Amino acid sequence: MKKRWIKRILYSVMALLSILICTFIWADHELNKVMGKSTKNIDISSIIKPSKILQIRNVNVLSEDCSHFIKNQNVLIKDGVIIQLSENLTINKDAAIIDGKDQYLIPGLVDSHVHLKESKNDLFLYLANGVTYIREMAGQPVVLEWRKSIQRNGLGPRMFIASPPIYSESGLMGYYYGWTRKSINYSNKKDAKIAIKKIHKQGYDAIKMYGFVNPEMVKTTNEIAKENNIPVIGHIPLVNLETFYSSGQKEIAHIEELTVKIIDEFGKPISKNSKEYLAFLKIRSVQIAKKLKENNISVTSTVGLCESFVGQRFNLKSKLKEVELKYVNPKIIEGTPLYKMGWLPGKNGYEYDGKDELGARRSSLIFWKTYVEAIHIMTKVLVDHKVPIMAGTDANVPVSVPGFSLHNELESLSKSGMSNSQAIYSATVAPGNWMKSKTGKIKVGYYSDLVLLRKNPLEDIKNTKTIEYVFFNKYAINKNQIKTILKAIEDANKENRSIKIDEYLQ
Repeated sequence: MKKRWIKRILYSVMALLSILICTFIWADHELNKVMGKSTKNIDISSIIKPSKILQIRNVNVLSEDCSHFIKNQNVLIKDGVIIQLSENLTINKDAAIIDGKDQYLIPGLVDSHVHLKESKNDLFLYLANGVTYIREMAGQPVVLEWRKSIQRNGLGPRMFIASPPIYSESGLMGYYYGWTRKSINYSNKKDAKIAIKKIHKQGYDAIKMYGFVNPEMVKTTNEIAKENNIPVIGHIPLVNLETFYSSGQKEIAHIEELTVKIIDEFGKPISKNSKEYLAFLKIRSVQIAKKLKENNISVTSTVGLCESFVGQRFNLKSKLKEVELKYVNPKIIEGTPLYKMGWLPGKNGYEYDGKDELGARRSSLIFWKTYVEAIHIMTKVLVDHKVPIMAGTDANVPVSVPGFSLHNELESLSKSGMSNSQAIYSATVAPGNWMKSKTGKIKVGYYSDLVLLRKNPLEDIKNTKTIEYVFFNKYAINKNQIKTILKAIEDANKENRSIKIDEYLQ
């Protein structure tokens, strides 16, 4: 009798273990699936060929401060570097000549906040949109390998790669976040030193601070990062603003981080006190901007994403029709049952859940409209106080389409109070200066990261979309080649799509 019970217990334990193992395998598959790796990678080497020497003739060149165009300039490029720039430049017989008459040459654009995941075709979406430099804000080893490949063959944008996000969880929760969010976890100084040393050795350019890091680990992270000469960037962690200013963190990943802190300080429901909150914010934002400027802390924008929250929450189908959905990796937009991080109805975490008890929908609508207005106010105050702002989109977060979203972001920044000149500066000079990279300006000795436009973007910021050529490394791609690249990505996505999206296509 006793042996029979022991066998039953053993069988029950084995069955339970089998269920747990199967559940883990399924969950792990789902977490990896939504990274987008299963979509076929296109090969652009058959579409474009390198040119050792290029000359762009008779073109209007954007000034280094982005304030005006200099007429009738000639630009000579050799091995991916600008070697001559002047009005009087004889034709180089060895150069491929591009006629820039009545067109506008700007620096290659930089998206300062992207998430590649494992969606390699995104690299070509950026190039197709004139984005020649990206800052990956939650890097993984595979992205480091992509960068090495690009450094060898030049077939992709330049990349600044932040580490996986830092959490300060310990024990089982630390393992859980490391598994589900690919984060780095430490909760003491010894482990922090080991982790940051490894981050530096692997080749990451910065440490990505997440929003839930406790004050002790915030202090520890910044101290050790300074010792290793690696910047800390990302979210505002679990400290007040006064502590944050002097923490050593070099950048804030979203303007909305600041408005959320002001919401916390305000301490009243926004939906019932929206006017009072906005009045409080207008005063508080000036104080914050002065402190950020004083402590040399930059801010990345992601304004366009925040503007989309109202549409995603209350009219998602219409919002999806506004974006270039067919180019987004299908496994990213389809999401997973594990969490609502997909883009489509029923899978989108921003979408309104349908509950309407006690006017919940109306309160939520007031909240989100106020939320967006607050970000516009904060942006203008940062601009007025000359806080460095870098244009970023949070690409691959719903509904921020890699490459395309940066043009939308420039429009959002323009609507928020930036001049067109300032908006372009935020996507060229500002990030180039921040990264201490020879990009973001059309200048002798700088990389040939350039975009040739049909129309003047200083007159209308939407003209950044009128792309004739994109120059990067030793390559130049024209608008017809861009169409070919986009079609190849669209076809690759179709092959790997499980959910039809025809009703959302433009």
